[in-house]
Amino acid sequence: MNQVEITSLLLNQAISVFEEWLSMRGMSGETMRGYLVDINQFNRWMTSKSNSPVLVDAITVRHVEEFVSYLANERGCKPRTVNRKINALSTFFQCMKKKRILSENPLEDFERVKVPDSERIYLNREEVEAIIQAIDHPVLHYFAMTMAYTGLRVNECINLTLHDVNLEDGYIQVINGKGGKNRTVPMSDRLKSQLQTYLKFHRPKTDSLFFFALKKTGTVSDQYVNRILKEACKKAGITKHVTSHILRHSFASYLVKKDTHVAVIQRLLGHASVKTTSVYLHVHPNNLKEAVNQIDF
Repeated sequence: MNQVEITSLLLNQAISVFEEWLSMRGMSGETMRGYLVDINQFNRWMTSKSNSPVLVDAITVRHVEEFVSYLANERGCKPRTVNRKINALSTFFQCMKKKRILSENPLEDFERVKVPDSERIYLNREEVEAIIQAIDHPVLHYFAMTMAYTGLRVNECINLTLHDVNLEDGYIQVINGKGGKNRTVPMSDRLKSQLQTYLKFHRPKTDSLFFFALKKTGTVSDQYVNRILKEACKKAGITKHVTSHILRHSFASYLVKKDTHVAVIQRLLGHASVKTTSVYLHVHPNNLKEAVNQIDF
């Protein structure tokens, strides 16, 4: 009887199970929110398509393929956005399998959408410096600098507390990053010096424990960060569509150009797999020519 009840679980009921499972795994609030937004969108689409509540075990790969087509063709979602939603669904079905609600994860081998190289935006050294210098707001100026010099995710940077930034020994402790993981990121001597200046002269007087704190709110929002970056790009004459995540991309891209080992970049970025880091290993045709010119058998 129990097996029948479990197998016949409705999708909206399964989402509640999924939310609890994510919470038990120590997922950050922002990561959980992202997963749930994507899963609930799929639930609304399936319910509308079926004109009735949907059973989890009735969902097929074909349904997901049609959902992907809907996202790309009707909603105009970019490949990266589509892939994020596929990843959320795959994690959802992984949970269903672990909870024995489903016997298999139907998306285990589901192919992701190819991301065109043109969609990956990176900034060179001069562009990063120009953007940082164009940010007049003192807190956001050092916030952007920290992202660019450490590769932290925007929410990791937002959630830094005064205790997480060790200016004496020169490292940042990321607590409960993506996937609920902690990691230590060393600071360059330049960033260490700049953040000492920030604390001494520019951080507003506030009771907030957040390292980057506005006097009014005691924290910083990702929307505000992206707005300031957009204004800075306009001021610096940079036409690329720059978001906070592009600073992280540029950090990784710059390390690749400096021949930093991919495993080191993986650790700094907090990626669970080198496969995730490999998207930054883009190769310019000039690099290929330089490589073959080194051969002297």
